[in-house]
Amino acid sequence: MVAALDTDTRARILDAAFACAERYGLARTTMADVAREARLSRQTVYRYFESKHDLVFALVLREEERIIAAVHVAIAPHPDLRPALEAAFVTALRWLREHPLLDKVMATEPSELLPFLTVEANPVLGLGMRLMEEVFDARAGNVSPILTARAAETCARLFISYAVTPPAEDHEVVAETLAELLCRGLVKKR
Repeated sequence: MVAALDTDTRARILDAAFACAERYGLARTTMADVAREARLSRQTVYRYFESKHDLVFALVLREEERIIAAVHVAIAPHPDLRPALEAAFVTALRWLREHPLLDKVMATEPSELLPFLTVEANPVLGLGMRLMEEVFDARAGNVSPILTARAAETCARLFISYAVTPPAEDHEVVAETLAELLCRGLVKKR
């Protein structure tokens, strides 16, 4: 029961941080704002997150986990690589474009978010790579592990890139062409 309470409190804090960021922006949101929104003491918030930086990073990871969960659902019905890749890209692009906070932050205060997607992106990149490695491992056939790892890393980096700078074309067009490009790159020439 104690572990569930801790998880619930952590989620409550992250929900409060999200609400404050929507309302005030990331830069102007304070730990006191988050505590007030979560109806917790500041000390409790600091027990879970030592700094605002840690809190924002946890929020970024949680949002990425939500995108990854949606991608898992989208790719599940596709046993073949190309349709699975298309579903993964379309789903990720939609989530990124429809996210209630991402565009606002990128337009008004990108310096608050960019470090988590660039210089401090290893955990974000790692989550995306693991997801795409699963896609390739289950569907790519006899592709070398090195090529599979590189393709997974490329996909994860594309997701981050499209989070920062959305594509101009429709999601479906982008997803189709990226899936084609990746599949052609993985097929051995005979």
